[in-house]
Parts: sequence; structure tokens; C-alpha cells
Amino acid sequence: MNINRVRSILGVWAPMAIGLFIIVTSVNFYFTANLTNGLFLGNLESWRLVCSAGAFFLGGVLMLSTYGRYRKTKEARRER
Repeated sequence: MNINRVRSILGVWAPMAIGLFIIVTSVNFYFTANLTNGLFLGNLESWRLVCSAGAFFLGGVLMLSTYGRYRKTKEARRER
């Protein structure tokens, strides 16, 4: 396997896949989390929204920063 191909996979596609996984997990948590019974007491619906939004934001930042780095590298290669 070519070293540039491995760098592309590890440097661009793996972080984007991890970011997408975080986003999917946060959306799944928001819709399926059962916070009404168990160890937690009280109304925790607002916490569910905060946690899901935070994870969604984190995944989005990871994906956007990786995509920006990818575009910047691609532009630098074109200029050479």
C-alpha cells in the first residue's frame, strides 16, 4: 500500500468517520435515552438535550476541521 494512501486514510478519512460516529451516537442518544427511571432522579430532559448537542457539536467540529485540512492540502498540491 502506498504511504500517501495510508496518510490520507489516517489523516482525513479516519477522523471524519469518527466525527460521523459521534454525531450518529449523539442523535441516537437524544432519541432513545431513558432518563425517567434508574439511578437518576428528577427531570433530566434538559440534560439530555445539552449532552446530545455538545456531542453533535464536537463531531461537527472534528469533521469540519478535518475537511478544511484536506482542502488546504489539496490546494497546496495543485499549486506545485
